[in-house]
Amino acid sequence: MKRFFAPLAALLALALMLSACSAAAIQTGEPAAPAGSATLEELCGEDYQTYIIETITMQMGNRMDKTPDVVYFPIREKAPLTDYVSIDETTDFTVDEEGHIVILFPAGAVTDEANGEQSFRIPRP
Repeated sequence: MKRFFAPLAALLALALMLSACSAAAIQTGEPAAPAGSATLEELCGEDYQTYIIETITMQMGNRMDKTPDVVYFPIREKAPLTDYVSIDETTDFTVDEEGHIVILFPAGAVTDEANGEQSFRIPRP
């Protein structure tokens, strides 16, 4: 009888976790922000654009240092991130299980398309 309850409990826990996610599926499989979730401005403050742009630009530079064959256009061209993507109310993002924002850019937006979709974890300020 115990053999039956352990898998059932695990299945129930999984169902509860999945029901907490938004019904809007994100193609990346990243956990979705809860339905009716806050905006980037509400999550990061009034100056959210500057904070997110600086954080992503820093992460791109760090990634290029570790993996030089993945080149991010804004770093290579010494151009603003906003020359390639918008950071505003239309920016695609999720909130991970730890409450951090994950910004999602489609393949080809900030690096070669062959590198696929890019995600950047933004710590909540």
